Amino acid sequence: MTRHLLRPRARGQSMVEYATVTAALLGFTVMGWPFLVELLNALQKYFGSIYYVIQSPIP
Repeated sequence: MTRHLLRPRARGQSMVEYATVTAALLGFTVMGWPFLVELLNALQKYFGSIYYVIQSPIP
């Protein structure tokens, strides 16, 4: 009988842990989103400057 009572509680604990980890991962992703946008903008400017130098008429 004790085995039957422990199973639902253990399942509930794993669901709480799963929800906590998922919320933390999503939270860190949302918090880091502006930084990711800035990195992508910097990468676009970097590639634009490389193409500008390659296509410049001065050798």
